[in-house]
Amino acid sequence: MSNTGYVYLTFPQLQAITLSHLISGMDEDGDPHMPEAAVVTAITGYTEWIAKGKPTITIGWDWQMLRDDAKLRLLRVSEPASNVMLRNAAGVELGHGKSAALLSAFVDSFDWQTITLDYLNDRYCGITRQS
Repeated sequence: MSNTGYVYLTFPQLQAITLSHLISGMDEDGDPHMPEAAVVTAITGYTEWIAKGKPTITIGWDWQMLRDDAKLRLLRVSEPASNVMLRNAAGVELGHGKSAALLSAFVDSFDWQTITLDYLNDRYCGITRQS
């Protein structure tokens, strides 16, 4: 870890890391008033993942729950937030934009949705169980 708080990695180094699920949750509704008519709502939440070992690497992002053909799925709706800053092979920092794009590609490369839905089922007493 650097004095900036970032863990500097190349993208191939990031790809070699195995993340473990830490926590996920559903966002609470912010507007307590009752509408006079039906309104479109979305179920949203967050998930946080961690790599074992030192230095500690964490990556988290927001998601939205969707139903397709009677099946629930989660869609990542934000760029991942992380303590990782990516560098190229020469050691030059890629910056926030390029790092965020590559972190997004990394997150999208593994099946976080299934693990997160299973965790949500346990945490919220089967609220997302499939029928």
